[in-house]
Amino acid sequence: MTDKLPTTTLGIRMANPEDIVHIDHLDSFSASPTRDIHRDMHKYFGSVDPSTHERTLIFLVEFEGAVVAKAELMLPPQDSLKPIGYIKRVIVHPDHRGKGYAQSLIEHIITYGKTEQKLDAIDLHVWDQNASAIHLYEKLGFDLQHRELYYRLSL
Repeated sequence: MTDKLPTTTLGIRMANPEDIVHIDHLDSFSASPTRDIHRDMHKYFGSVDPSTHERTLIFLVEFEGAVVAKAELMLPPQDSLKPIGYIKRVIVHPDHRGKGYAQSLIEHIITYGKTEQKLDAIDLHVWDQNASAIHLYEKLGFDLQHRELYYRLSL
């Protein structure tokens, strides 16, 4: 017997088609509009012509073998002069919030976007009530570009 404490492992990796069940599960915790990832699989796991189709990469955070967070990076067409990526659908499972997983994930995506994709910038949107996300994004160096007003007419 050993007195050594067990080590925990945190990993970040790109999703593959076998991860759809995990992606759907995490998406269920989001306030964003739902989507049918099965219908749009070509967007996420390869497109016939990436220059004319939106290309989105999904990054997953695994903690001790379980998928606990995700974020998506939309990439511009490969021939863009000033390529700007777009981060969307950042979701951390409610049982794992407040542990720094979102920060690790966003930092990983920033590094990937800069080094692997040669992006000039990365954009994102966040609800103005999401104070913890706003704090994180500002801490990571994101600057507020503009505020949007959202209107709805109930019928």
